[in-house]
Amino acid sequence: MEHLLPLLAFVLVSTITPGPNNFLLATSGIKFGVRASIPHMVGIQCGVHLLAVLCGLGLGQLLEVFPQALFGLKLFGTCYLIYLAWKIIGFQLGDGTLETSGKPMSILQALFFQFSNPKAWMMATTGLNISIGMDGSMLTAVLAFSACFVTLGLVCNVLWLYAGASLQSLWRQEQYQRIINGALALLTILTIVMFWWV
Repeated sequence: MEHLLPLLAFVLVSTITPGPNNFLLATSGIKFGVRASIPHMVGIQCGVHLLAVLCGLGLGQLLEVFPQALFGLKLFGTCYLIYLAWKIIGFQLGDGTLETSGKPMSILQALFFQFSNPKAWMMATTGLNISIGMDGSMLTAVLAFSACFVTLGLVCNVLWLYAGASLQSLWRQEQYQRIINGALALLTILTIVMFWWV
């Protein structure tokens, strides 16, 4: 119990606070609605669980030994987020007509995005470090982290998705769509700062 409570607190704080996954989920909720964004959310869950397993197998230690690999991940993640921000802001460019094309992230796209998301790496490595104190077993640590993330993490993902979806009707009005798109693109760009703090 002494290790479970800190682990639960860590997962809650890590998954409820703003970050690339949460902003992208909210954006997907706004543009595509909850049902269409479920694969995106499932991909986030699968990706973070896969990272936890890989870190449990020693990949996390490799990143510590080769810091240039982490730098490469951050650089790729930065470029990808700039691209996503451009796609978001691109909805308000052109002839001023209402543009709602595009599609939400698939399970695989969201899963692979976790590999370029330093916050996801931080969650997996730190979560395992907290939970390994339970009995010293890495298997127990991975299972404990995964159990916490699939419950608390999923709840937080759902909250961000529904928060975005609650703005969908507002977003469909052209005068508000421009403002919301601009704000979402700016928030996506601001998450790049988080990449370099991790």
